[in-house]
Amino acid sequence: MMSFDQNLTQLFGVMGSIVSVVAFLPYGLAIWRGTVRPHLFTWLIWSVVTAIAAVGQFVAGAGPSAWCTAAIAATCFFVLVASVFRGERQRTAFDWLCLVAALSAIPLWMLTNDPTLSICLVTLIELVGLGPTVRKTIRDPWSESLLYFALCVLKYALAILALPKWSVAVAFYPAVNILAASGVCWLMVVRRRRVGACVENNVR
Repeated sequence: MMSFDQNLTQLFGVMGSIVSVVAFLPYGLAIWRGTVRPHLFTWLIWSVVTAIAAVGQFVAGAGPSAWCTAAIAATCFFVLVASVFRGERQRTAFDWLCLVAALSAIPLWMLTNDPTLSICLVTLIELVGLGPTVRKTIRDPWSESLLYFALCVLKYALAILALPKWSVAVAFYPAVNILAASGVCWLMVVRRRRVGACVENNVR
């Protein structure tokens, strides 16, 4: 386990919280304009899980990193509300399966006493919650914001740097979220190029 200077972790905690809010502002504006359509199921799962995780981090003494998680939970809730009115309307059987699987795993996660197993479960739940958004993005790569998920990579990186002590139990969650957000960015870039190329070829 590694320990870090308290002033630095507080600085990174504040920066991570600010990035969370800054990332939400253009994303919320894009939702309002209709250029981005968040998936209700993804944001429902993320809102519930992140709120519980933030409380757990505060109780466990995660320090400034918990500030980032709390800020993320707040922005998730706002996107959840927006997705009710301006989100993706198509919901497939796969989306419902992801929702049921994620919500079913939440009680098991909350009852887990082992910190490492608990963080693995919450990370798995969040990844399952991402499923409907990934499915939607493959079909329509412009229905999500590349800027938002790029800023997600940054905010989770700052959340890691805000940890007063590094261990698998506390670093695993933000680290996997960095990989997940990076994967969504990559997916959007690749799909936009391919769809754009197909449209261009059809025009010709």
